Amino acid sequence: MVLTGCTNPDSVALPLKENDVKQLMAEKVDVAGWDFSKQGDTYAFSSVPSDPNAEGITFNVNAKTGTVYENISGLPQTNLVVKDAPNLTGVSNGDKYMDELMKYSQQVLDMNGLVPDRDDWINGGYGDGYLYGDVKKDGKKITIKLDIFTKEWEEVDHP
Repeated sequence: MVLTGCTNPDSVALPLKENDVKQLMAEKVDVAGWDFSKQGDTYAFSSVPSDPNAEGITFNVNAKTGTVYENISGLPQTNLVVKDAPNLTGVSNGDKYMDELMKYSQQVLDMNGLVPDRDDWINGGYGDGYLYGDVKKDGKKITIKLDIFTKEWEEVDHP
């Protein structure tokens, strides 16, 4: 795995350690002044809006994959360790964001002989940075879990 932006990439390995996550998030997502917390293998960065009545955004990091995902939807935003991983954190238009997800996921499907079961085949994210969806493999309908950044996927029971 090729690491992005890390000042000492030889010292970073998966699963990511707390100091690595903090450094890489500061470099890639600019989380200066955000609240930080950790629960198990998940690190969370929550923005602190200047308006006390406003809600901020929380990005979680899956330490096992380096994938950054939005806390509420679980949908992927970027990856801290994959070189040249797209950064979708600034895409605020939902249609454009879904177009980007479809584009990157289609690359993985094509590489693995998978075909979307329908046009809107992505069922969602489920709080871990992976996409879940229905595809066909050798003509058989299956549900997969897919990381668009690491390009890893596996068949799963329907979530």
